[in-house]
Amino acid sequence: MARPSSGRPASSARPARALAEALALVLPADCAGCGAWDVAVCPACRELVSHTPVRSDRDAPMLSLPGDAGPLLPVWSLADYAGPVRGLVVAWKRTGRADVARVLLERAAHGARVWAHDPELVLDGAGDVVVVPAPSGLRRRLRGALVAGDLADAVAAGVAASGAVAPGRAVRSADLLRRRGGRRHQSGLGVRARARNRGDAVRVLTGPGPGDVVVLVDDVLTTGSTLAACARALAAAGARVAGALVLAATPPPGRTPPPPPARRRVGPASQVSGANLD
Repeated sequence: MARPSSGRPASSARPARALAEALALVLPADCAGCGAWDVAVCPACRELVSHTPVRSDRDAPMLSLPGDAGPLLPVWSLADYAGPVRGLVVAWKRTGRADVARVLLERAAHGARVWAHDPELVLDGAGDVVVVPAPSGLRRRLRGALVAGDLADAVAAGVAASGAVAPGRAVRSADLLRRRGGRRHQSGLGVRARARNRGDAVRVLTGPGPGDVVVLVDDVLTTGSTLAACARALAAAGARVAGALVLAATPPPGRTPPPPPARRRVGPASQVSGANLD
């Protein structure tokens, strides 16, 4: 049976993270998505992060270099990065809310179980399935806030539990990528310049094993420049990248995001439902 295992080193920030999680249990919190009282993520906002991933690569222009016939790799997302979902992701990434992280990681693990059976995601191979997070910046690494790494662990657990990977093949997450320094800021650059600027912005620490199949994971898909750079770096190292899964993707112009739920107080039963994710 395939079992997930993390290739990431232990974080030196675990005591601080444990303290934040302990405080979240005793201090009242509002829903990070809509502001509902006394619950980390209300049921309505939680349901905006689907268990059924949808293809999103067609709306990410920088997944293709100028002249390419189409997107570099297929990408699926669990939600639109707009409205309450944007609030959830920002609360996790910027403020480190562990109560929000638990909900989003649970949704990602369930979504990965469905995703593993998608006929357009080809996981067949002789080796393992390696779930690789997009590289985090140095500051985030020093803080131990490896959002994409935690997401990769959850996705690996979901794929392993899906039954889509043949017995004898492992499913594991591995932190194989790092950012290169010295790149220009993307602000003010056109699409072609952005593609060139990010084209070689990622390096591979160590390549996957022979026959391994790689899937990429990131929190948000906007233009696709980061995932494209990751896929090109892994392909240059000899890896086969089957696709990518993101928590949320920027919706295309013209799509109206769902309205936020009405602000309300959530009772004890709903609060337990939002927190008990086992």
